[in-house]
Amino acid sequence: MEFTWTPEQQDLRASTRRLLQQRAPLPRARELAEAGTRHDPQLWTALAQQIGLQGLALPEEHGGSGGSLVELAVVFEEMGRVLFGGPFLPTVLAAEALVASGDAAAQAEHLPAVAEGERTATLAVAGAGGRWRADGTTAQGSGDGVRLTGVKELVLDGADADLLLVLARGGRGPSLYAVAAGAEGLEAERLDPLDLTRPLARLHLRDTPARLVGEDGGGAAVLAHVQRTAAVLLAAEQVGAMSALVEMTAEHARTRRAFGRPIGAFQGVKHRLADMAVRLEMSRSAAYWAAWQPPGSPDAAMGAAVAGSYCSESFLQTAKDTIQLHGGTGFTWEHDAHLFLRRARADATLAGSPAEHRAALVPLVLPELAEVPA
Repeated sequence: MEFTWTPEQQDLRASTRRLLQQRAPLPRARELAEAGTRHDPQLWTALAQQIGLQGLALPEEHGGSGGSLVELAVVFEEMGRVLFGGPFLPTVLAAEALVASGDAAAQAEHLPAVAEGERTATLAVAGAGGRWRADGTTAQGSGDGVRLTGVKELVLDGADADLLLVLARGGRGPSLYAVAAGAEGLEAERLDPLDLTRPLARLHLRDTPARLVGEDGGGAAVLAHVQRTAAVLLAAEQVGAMSALVEMTAEHARTRRAFGRPIGAFQGVKHRLADMAVRLEMSRSAAYWAAWQPPGSPDAAMGAAVAGSYCSESFLQTAKDTIQLHGGTGFTWEHDAHLFLRRARADATLAGSPAEHRAALVPLVLPELAEVPA
């Protein structure tokens, strides 16, 4: 089968790029980051009302467009070009968790407001060490009387999101629970993030009221699905960021002169630029092949693992090359290169490290190894 963009996907890309160029160019991301501002509320509303991005992949019965992971990947690629941050990624992933949970009541309560841009959400799933697990957070009680106790680390937009989906260990195992912002016993500790465009928080839950989302003990399956989705969307975002870096560095190589000629004329610079371009194209192929696979299929799991491993490392190396090829200028605070390097470093902690993705890939490509006792 041949992969080609549909006219609707091309229009989506053009509309998203146009709005982001007008309202959220890279200098705007820097301005918000240096001011410590979460995001631009007016732009958030425009994303929902003009293009419908918050509800792009949500079910139509809940106000969404019923789009696929491919459409979301297109949007994230365009956002990666300008390092768009704020609540978009955590809200999309939390909405994906609600859909995957199969909880019709929770979906009807939260998804229409998410699609309209009236509610933000996030996942509080990381425990000690940043891994997605229920360890350290427990749930007591049942029904509307559930109470959560524990600590959640590295929660994107955790101090400001309207809805928190918390992974905790309930009576039947890891489960997902909805916690409202400002709930009793909830303390959000703002962190100093490496990626200045994405606010982080540590959540302290002390007998905090919550409501079960989905099945009791079903949290692990939901989070496994969401983690694969996160890996694909981050890979697409990294493709967009690498595109910006390649364009930025190629332009610098054409205009910066040394010894009477552009530095791009020197063989060592040419080779580095060629390596950057090859990594970009291979990353684009990996990200969109993963996004194109049927959800829940073995190929979808394999694609997410490949994209999560390759694109993350490629983005990091491309960000390093950008700084080095810009010479002394690239190492300064005033240049945008360090913002991309920060994003690349931080991405490796969000949905699993490249090593973890490769470990997940082993039983998919070499199932006989998975059967060997450790």
